[in-house]
Amino acid sequence: MTESEADDEERPFEERLEDRLMGQGVYLTNLTESDGELTIEYESIAAADGFPKRQVGRVLQMVWDAREEHGDAVSVDATVTDTDGEVIGTWRAEDEWVERLRDDELTQTEFSGKVLDTTEEK
Repeated sequence: MTESEADDEERPFEERLEDRLMGQGVYLTNLTESDGELTIEYESIAAADGFPKRQVGRVLQMVWDAREEHGDAVSVDATVTDTDGEVIGTWRAEDEWVERLRDDELTQTEFSGKVLDTTEEK
């Protein structure tokens, strides 16, 4: 492990996630975690063209990366806003789906389909 990787691990989860998301044009505006559930709200610069469904997978991957992918699975509830702070949509990933994906009981395509099925445009 490099020194920068060790430094990154010592930083709070929210800071690590925020840094990763900014590189995707996503700005974390709220994060709470309790009882195996992570609730996030983020602003997307891609929202000018409507709800950015293509961005959902990237955001979820950034959550996993920031949590060190092999940590406990958590459910993720996300609210997406535009640059004016208006809610444009929501999505959810269940911890059970994450566990099944890790155990090769779900393919990446099946997992993605389940998450995309939860998306709601406002």
